[in-house]
Amino acid sequence: MSIFLRIWLVFSLVLVVGAYLTIKTLQEEIKPSVRQAIEDTLADNANIIAALVADDVKTGKVDTPEFREKIIEVLQRPLRAQIWQYQKENVAQHIYITNDKGIVLFDSQGIATGKDYSRWNDVRRTLDGKYGARTTRQDPQNELTSTMFVAAPIIDQQKIIGVVSVSKKSQLLQPFIERAQEQMLKQGLWVVVLALILSGGVAWWLRHGIYQVAEYARTLSTQRQTNLHFWAAKELNSLVYAIDKMRQELEGKNYIERYVHTLTHELKSPLTAIKASAEILQDDLDETDRQRFSTNIIEQTDKLQLLIERLLLLARLEQQQQMNQQQIDLSLLVEKVIQQKQAVISKKQIQITNHLPTTLLIRGEVFWLEQAISNIIDNALDFTPYAHAISLNAQQHHSSLSLSIENQGQQIPEYALEQVFERYYSLPRPDSQKKSTGIGLTLVKEVMNLHGGKVSIQNHQDGVRVTLVFLKS
Repeated sequence: MSIFLRIWLVFSLVLVVGAYLTIKTLQEEIKPSVRQAIEDTLADNANIIAALVADDVKTGKVDTPEFREKIIEVLQRPLRAQIWQYQKENVAQHIYITNDKGIVLFDSQGIATGKDYSRWNDVRRTLDGKYGARTTRQDPQNELTSTMFVAAPIIDQQKIIGVVSVSKKSQLLQPFIERAQEQMLKQGLWVVVLALILSGGVAWWLRHGIYQVAEYARTLSTQRQTNLHFWAAKELNSLVYAIDKMRQELEGKNYIERYVHTLTHELKSPLTAIKASAEILQDDLDETDRQRFSTNIIEQTDKLQLLIERLLLLARLEQQQQMNQQQIDLSLLVEKVIQQKQAVISKKQIQITNHLPTTLLIRGEVFWLEQAISNIIDNALDFTPYAHAISLNAQQHHSSLSLSIENQGQQIPEYALEQVFERYYSLPRPDSQKKSTGIGLTLVKEVMNLHGGKVSIQNHQDGVRVTLVFLKS
């Protein structure tokens, strides 16, 4: 079980238990709240009735048929009150009136008249000048059989001459209590469900974010810069930053180690050749041999110099995170490079056919694009036989343009087409059978990748075609 699922389950358990306890507590609070509201209403009714019947009690008219008929008519008055989903049809209250001794003078139910109610709290406390109320159960074990009584004093000239008590059965309140409890339970369940869904979404988002960071860590070797960002998770961004910083430090260390190893390996052969030639030159040689070994030293020194220069260029390029791009005329840049190679072109009698338009605008860094194009043309010149041709063409697309450099000559073996861009891989030149440093095309590929472009190489009928794809300005 994943840690995120465990966190979600624990959170869900806490949420459910907390919601249950909260809902249960609130449901238990509904009953006393409803009873308090009803008691408040009964107190108002009792005081109103007490004021209305004060004269009748004083004159002794409460025990007359006329009085009884009047009260019964009020209590039996038909109602059409819609309270929530319940239809109220009549006044559901019981009224009795006592004298100042607690003897019942009037009972709306007609069963308690003449009885002594002076011991009941509602009557006794009211006669004592206090607030009088009581709740009495017909069945002590059944709460629904209870009836609430609230009394009010009947006053004449600042003297209590009797008590009016108004009652209501708890059973009549139960539908309202149950509906309130039901509504609270439904709303509580909806809140719990939504909270669980939301917490699940948060857990999934956090899990997804962690997995993204893990995936980022696994692919650090192929990423050149941090491109993972979380808009609402500073902690994850800090983790990504720390990982990327560690990656850069490790890459820097590995990079140095790799280049030291490469330099040791690549410099070994030229240095060995130079040392051997120098040792031989110490002997007594004729002029022809001396010239041959001197030439070998010069050639190997040039090779070393070229290797070191290109390795330094490649190291500089690989450590560069982005290019300082500007608008460049590709046609002018290609023409500049061709002019730089004019000596080799003339020596090999190679015909350069330039079909590029007068203006080709792209975005990039001049130095690196010049290096890339120069390496491509150098390769084309190396593999083009004497008195053959090189042609340059361009094609414009919606958001990019492509530069094609084609030479006449020997095609690249099929097995080598996928390897020519690998570091230190080189094919022998047709003229001398010597290999280059194997860094030129690697540098070209790096330059194009950093510019958002690409480079490809294919054989064609007469030779080899290299295509560079640039982004338009």
